[in-house]
Amino acid sequence: MSQILTSFSDSEFKELLSNEVRSAVREALSGEGKEKQTQQDDLGIGYRTRSETRKLLGIAYSTMHYWEKAGILVPHRIGRKVFYSDQAIREALSRAGKEVDHGIAK
Repeated sequence: MSQILTSFSDSEFKELLSNEVRSAVREALSGEGKEKQTQQDDLGIGYRTRSETRKLLGIAYSTMHYWEKAGILVPHRIGRKVFYSDQAIREALSRAGKEVDHGIAK
């Protein structure tokens, strides 16, 4: 097992780590993480997977493919993964004449 070199003693590091874990668990249980995600969405920072986008829009994968080819929905590819920005989803909705707001910031 490799050793991590820090300026903390073992007991200080364990205490720090346990405090951070406790804080993260409390945050997850209280839903504060969802509020932070909503704040990011309000800033227009969000990206969604193909599956999330399809469910959000209530369309089939074939429709997504058609919208991509027609230039209605613009994907962002990272390697073989495909993502859609919230901005691209909003623009696709306006071009398609749909109005859906399931977590997409306006």
